[in-house]
Amino acid sequence: MRRYELVGRRDLALRDVPVPQPGPGEVLIRVGACTICNRSDLVYYHYLGERDHCAQGFFGHEVSGTVEAVGAGVTRTEPGARVFARAPLSGGYADFALVREISVGHLPDQIPFEQGAILQLLPLAVHATRGVRLGDRVAVIGQGPVGLMTLQVLARRGASDIVVADLDPWRLERSRALGAHRTVQTDDAAREDWSALGGEFDVAIDAVGTPYTANACVGLVRHNGLVVLLGTHHVDTHVTFDLVAWEKKGLRIHTSAEPTDPDRAAAMKVAERLAPGIELAPLLSQAYPLERLPEAIERLSASSVLDPAESPRAQAGPPPRTLKLAIVP
Repeated sequence: MRRYELVGRRDLALRDVPVPQPGPGEVLIRVGACTICNRSDLVYYHYLGERDHCAQGFFGHEVSGTVEAVGAGVTRTEPGARVFARAPLSGGYADFALVREISVGHLPDQIPFEQGAILQLLPLAVHATRGVRLGDRVAVIGQGPVGLMTLQVLARRGASDIVVADLDPWRLERSRALGAHRTVQTDDAAREDWSALGGEFDVAIDAVGTPYTANACVGLVRHNGLVVLLGTHHVDTHVTFDLVAWEKKGLRIHTSAEPTDPDRAAAMKVAERLAPGIELAPLLSQAYPLERLPEAIERLSASSVLDPAESPRAQAGPPPRTLKLAIVP
């Protein structure tokens, strides 16, 4: 089978490799589509060899397709089933991908594979918003794909006031269509000023993953409020906070990570129930054939968040008029 592999920094190779065989508790998926992660995949591509974590995850982890075969003990799915999957055991820019059963979710028949791969973000958004209560006021910084997915989950959790912020007015148009109560266009040149969002939020969610956006959330929440670190801090892995400010407010914090299999299973169970009602079409910008993966990667690389926070920015913001790109074998 064909599989794109990241063999060096900014160096991709399309190789012919054996089809993986599912072991106990594993599922082999014939890939219908694999969407590009706007953070992990891009950071692996640009920083492989410079940051240790860039060699610890699989390149291409947002997969949808049809179950080809299952290993011993698999009970939640069967050959022929349409599924979406996360955290595969082999790269997803391929004809087939191997996944643990716990990472597989049912894909509704009406959702095309190109959109279905985006559902990998849904369990993440479900787990990230676990501390949101009915009636909460919530601020979300960042309206890329994971921010827009989180916006939809917040509405279903009963948040009474959802205020979102982004650099890109084009993305904020989608936020309004997907249920944001108020949108705020921010200015990357004035990173310390978040006053336009207001304050005293019950929950503030960093859906970007930079030192500036993480610290902004501290300023936005009320006393005893909750800060959620959803965006992955793959570029600036060390973030400095004023812990006196945390102490004065008595803040709580959690991340989006699911540290145990029971956590993963619980988030996937909720995600499967929510999936039929999630708007995915506004998040998909274009589909590319497998051979054009390098072109798609370069398009997404026109992003300011790929540069360290204190360095000169090669880009002024996110890639223009682009959210998710799907790769179709």
